[in-house]
Amino acid sequence: MLEDIALRYVNQSEDELRAIGYGLVILGAIIAGVVNKSKDELARAPYFAYSALILFFVSAVQIGWLQSLPAMSGGYLWVLMVVSIAASIISGFFLCKIAIARSLDAYGHGRMAALAFIPLANLWLLSRPSKNAVSANRAPTIPLLTGGLGVLSGFAMLIAAVAVTAYIEQEANRMAERAQAEPASQQASIDFMVRSQGLEKTLRLIVTDAHTPITVDEVTTLARIEVDGTQLRRTYVISRPLKTISDELKASITNEICAHGPFIPLLRAGGTIREVYIKPDDSPIGAVLVTRNVCGL
Repeated sequence: MLEDIALRYVNQSEDELRAIGYGLVILGAIIAGVVNKSKDELARAPYFAYSALILFFVSAVQIGWLQSLPAMSGGYLWVLMVVSIAASIISGFFLCKIAIARSLDAYGHGRMAALAFIPLANLWLLSRPSKNAVSANRAPTIPLLTGGLGVLSGFAMLIAAVAVTAYIEQEANRMAERAQAEPASQQASIDFMVRSQGLEKTLRLIVTDAHTPITVDEVTTLARIEVDGTQLRRTYVISRPLKTISDELKASITNEICAHGPFIPLLRAGGTIREVYIKPDDSPIGAVLVTRNVCGL
C-alpha cells in the first residue's frame, strides 16, 4: 500500500510536488505554533543563520531521490517518500520556532512569525531590528551564529544549499540519460511507468518516444512500432530472400526478448510482444508472439 502511494506521489508534476512540499512545511509550522511555549528571543544574525541551515537540511535530504530507480526495483520507494515528507514537516516545525523567537525579539510578540512563510514578506521579519538591545530572554547562541560571523555562516549555508540543489539536478539528468541507455535502468524505469501509469498507457508512451525506421543490421530494418491494447508490435523489413522463419530462429528471438530487461515489466504485467517480419514489398515472412507464460514470468 505504501509503495503504491509513493508511486502516485512521485508521479505528480513539479508544481504539484512543490505545492505538497509547501503544505507539509505549513503543517509542521502549525504543530510548532500549537506546542511552542518558549519565550526565547532571537536576533537577526542567528535567525538568518538558522534559516539557512534549515534550507540546507531540506536540500540535502533530497539527495535520497537519486536512489529512486533502485528503490522502485527494490520496493522501498515509500522510504524515500516518508523521509522527504518528514523533512518538510520538521523544517516547517523548526522554522516556525525560530520565526516566533525572531518575532518576539523584533515586536515583543510572536504573531509576526507568519511572515517567515510568505515570500518577500519574510525579509521584513529578517531585517527588523531587535526591540530591546539587551533582553533576559535572548536565546543563547554560539559565536559562529552571532553578529557578522552569523551573517557569513548564513550565506555559507545558502551557497551550500544552492550547490546541493545544482548537484541533485545534474545527477538527476545523468540518471535519466542512463535510464535510456542501460537495460537495468530501463527496466526499473519501465517498471515504475507500468505501476504508476498502467500497462496500456506505458505502451503508448513507448511508441510515442520511438523513432523509426531503425537499422538493426545490413539486412534488417525496424520499420515501425505500434501498440494495440496491451500488445506491442514491432515490424521488421528483411531485405534478403527469406520465405519463412525457422523454429530455431523463432526460439532465438523468443529467448532474446525474454532476457531483455526492459521487456520484463511489460510481460509480467500481462502485455504481449509480437515481432513481425516482412519483405520489402510488404509481403509477410512470419511472426513471433512472446507472452508472460512463454518466458516463464
